[in-house]
Amino acid sequence: MPFTGGAAAPGVVLVVDDNLKNIQVVGTILTQAGFEVIPATSGPQALQRMEARPPDLVLLDVLMPDMDGFEVCRRLRDNPETASLPVIFVSAANDTGAIVRGLEAGGVDYITKPFNKTELLARVRNQVELKRTREVSARILHEREKIISMVAHDLKNPLGAIRFSAQTLAELTPEQKETAGELIQHIVTTCDQVVSFVDRFLSRRAQEAGQERLVPVRISTDQIREMISAWQTTARRKQIALSVSAPKQQAHIRGDLLTLGQILDNLMSNAVKFSPRGGNIVAELIQQERSLVIVITDEGPGFTESDHARMFQDYMRLSARPTGGESSTGLGLAIAKRGADRMGAGLRIENRAEGSGAAARLELSLCGDEQL
Repeated sequence: MPFTGGAAAPGVVLVVDDNLKNIQVVGTILTQAGFEVIPATSGPQALQRMEARPPDLVLLDVLMPDMDGFEVCRRLRDNPETASLPVIFVSAANDTGAIVRGLEAGGVDYITKPFNKTELLARVRNQVELKRTREVSARILHEREKIISMVAHDLKNPLGAIRFSAQTLAELTPEQKETAGELIQHIVTTCDQVVSFVDRFLSRRAQEAGQERLVPVRISTDQIREMISAWQTTARRKQIALSVSAPKQQAHIRGDLLTLGQILDNLMSNAVKFSPRGGNIVAELIQQERSLVIVITDEGPGFTESDHARMFQDYMRLSARPTGGESSTGLGLAIAKRGADRMGAGLRIENRAEGSGAAARLELSLCGDEQL
């Protein structure tokens, strides 16, 4: 049974020694200092108990029958799951050769018996704190990598639209010049969105854990309709008919304009990406008593049960494949859901009740003066 030092234990230490009395001595010292102690009287037992309860540190005797401490440490280093686990050798063998072998086997420290209680605790605390610092650093790095991937994903769609518009301009015949004004305006608008996004990203440094500071503003249904209608050019490229409807009477929500744009861009990108050539996409803005509901339906393949369970997870490529050879990173829906959560909006994506396709439903709260 493990020694317990209370719920607020500063760490879990696996103590491995074939002499039970030695385990009791070390275990008592560590338990009194608040550590949780897991005992093991052999190398094989230590490896087995480590699988059931991963410790923060291993105090490992060297001279043990069947499997000595050096071999135990080597096995830990060969296992990717325990390769970074700190190991301190504790042994009566105090010759230089034994110490060197211990360090070469992967030990981070070597304490000789008899040991000083204060010194033992100081070394244990140092190694546990170093391990936890490394874990925190790894989590921060992982979060940063996720943020960078999200930024790259959010920049990809508008940059692709800019490239398409510029390419179309280059291929215009003299008779088609009258359409150039619309394409030029599309390029300018999209570039403004990219610059705004980059400026916003560079200006916030408190996003380590996926949090961002929102700038709530009053957003009209006309603005929302324009955000969605901006996808007309991309839809026409695949001969997809995009229709957008909104209440005749202007309504307003209060939210972050950039975040709402990211949500709608990702939902529209998915609708266009997975709709068949010649299909239809319908976007409806529906004013309810206290909310504005945006429903975007397409004629794509929809989602499987497995898709529904993981559609909002990062880097999840779902069962459907883009119909026009577009790329898919598996981040779009995760970004949309994260943005909706930050704004306090509801986002639900389901298969259409009639026919094929999916329906994305985004529910936003109306401003106070628009609540009926």
